[in-house]
Amino acid sequence: MERMPTEFTLEEVLEGKATSIKGKDYLPTRGYIEPFLERVQKLTSDIRVHVKLPDQITYNKNGDIDTADLTFNRVWLEAVLPNEYSVDNHKETINMLYGLDTRKPIIKFFRTGLNMACLNMCVFNPSYIRVSELSPDKPVDYSPIKTLVEATDSLGIFIKTLKNTEFNTSESNINTSLGYWVRQAITEFEDNGFGKIKLATSEVIASYKRMFEDSKSDYYIGINGEASMFEVYNSFTEGISNDNNKDIMNKFEKCVLLKKILNL
Repeated sequence: MERMPTEFTLEEVLEGKATSIKGKDYLPTRGYIEPFLERVQKLTSDIRVHVKLPDQITYNKNGDIDTADLTFNRVWLEAVLPNEYSVDNHKETINMLYGLDTRKPIIKFFRTGLNMACLNMCVFNPSYIRVSELSPDKPVDYSPIKTLVEATDSLGIFIKTLKNTEFNTSESNINTSLGYWVRQAITEFEDNGFGKIKLATSEVIASYKRMFEDSKSDYYIGINGEASMFEVYNSFTEGISNDNNKDIMNKFEKCVLLKKILNL
C-alpha cells in the first residue's frame, strides 16, 4: 500500500538523488543534510524527518513509491534536544529545512519548542531563525546551528505567561476576538527576506471551531468555559503543526505570526 508522502526514514532520505531545477544542478540529499547531522547528533539521536516529494514520482510493480529512485526537493530535519533542554513538558528542537523548488531555493536553520502533549510547534522568539539562499555555486553555512544551540532561551517565560493569562470565553468576547483574529490574519505577515508569509483566515476560523464549535476536539473549551491563552495558542498551532506537511516551508514564521494575530 502506498505510504503518505511524508513518511520516510532518515536512511531513505539520505539516499535522495541529485536534481536539476531551472538549469541548476543540486546535490543529492546527503550532501545537504549530513553536515547538519554531524553537528546535532553530538547532542541527540532523536532526529525527525519530514519531506515533500516532487510532483512526479516513480512507483514499483506493487504500486508503492520506489524509494530507490527519489528526489527530495523539500526536506525538514527536526533534532529534538535531550531533557536538560526541556521546560514545562516542552522540548527544544534545532531544525534544518531546505527547499529546492521554491521561488528561490532557500535553506533555514531555526530553534523551536515542541509541546510533548500534542507535538505542536511553538515559537515566541522571531530571532531564532537564519534564512539564506541555497545556491549550487556556494557552500552552505552551517554556523547558525552552534549559535542557535547556545542561545539563551525564554520559552519557559512565554509558556508561563500564556498559562497565567486568562481568556474571557463569554459569547461577546469570543465574537470580538474572532473578528480581531481574522482582521489581523488579513493584514499581518512575516517577511524573512524571501517573500511575505501569512496565515490564512480559514485557519483562524478552523482554530475557533476547534475551541468553540467542535465538542469532540481536543482543544474544545466551549462558551463560558475556563481557558487561558495557552489553550488558545495551542489550538492555532495545531493547524500549523499538523497539516500533513502541506506546507513544511513556513511553519516557523506562521507560529511567530501568531504573536501578532493573537496580540500576545
